[in-house]
Amino acid sequence: MLSTISRGLVSSAKRNVALRAMSTNTSATFDLTGSFETYNLDTAPNDTVEVTRDELMEQFKLMYTMRRMEITCDNEYKARNIRGFCHLYDGQEAVATGIDAAFDKEDSWITSYRCHCVALARGGTVAKVVGELFGNVDGYSSAKGGSMHFYNKEYNFYGGQGIVGAQVPVGTGLAFANKYNTPPGQTMPVAIACYGDG
Repeated sequence: MLSTISRGLVSSAKRNVALRAMSTNTSATFDLTGSFETYNLDTAPNDTVEVTRDELMEQFKLMYTMRRMEITCDNEYKARNIRGFCHLYDGQEAVATGIDAAFDKEDSWITSYRCHCVALARGGTVAKVVGELFGNVDGYSSAKGGSMHFYNKEYNFYGGQGIVGAQVPVGTGLAFANKYNTPPGQTMPVAIACYGDG
């Protein structure tokens, strides 16, 4: 019985892959009409978004890498190889990936204590994330921050905050810094402070 189900799933997966592989579209357009509201803006964002196949594949690869990394970290934490706290982000990969896709590298980002995947999205590597969790000097914060305190100034990632809500005033400060440091007439970088899960 189990082998029959397994064969069915494998053949179904092969058919789906074959169908996806035959697609000739190089981009897709998504209609966002009615999916968001704006407040106190001069202009609203576009109601349609176009993405290329390559962009979607890169986003998928990033989310897949995030999920595998977090599941591995979960297993290592349960085996007591990772000490201290280990706040995982699995199941929320699309949030960090979507925000990062909308951002420019000049934009500032600060988040809560679930920051492993955000760090990866903002130019990090699996080796640096896992290194920090294992207390390795080559980790994100040179083994001084653990699970909740990652930082990458090069990519304007101002880390995770271990104190609940601490990222909100810091994020506000990042927004004011962007405002005051942008010369008149130039595009101002965005600052985002994520709070809660995701």
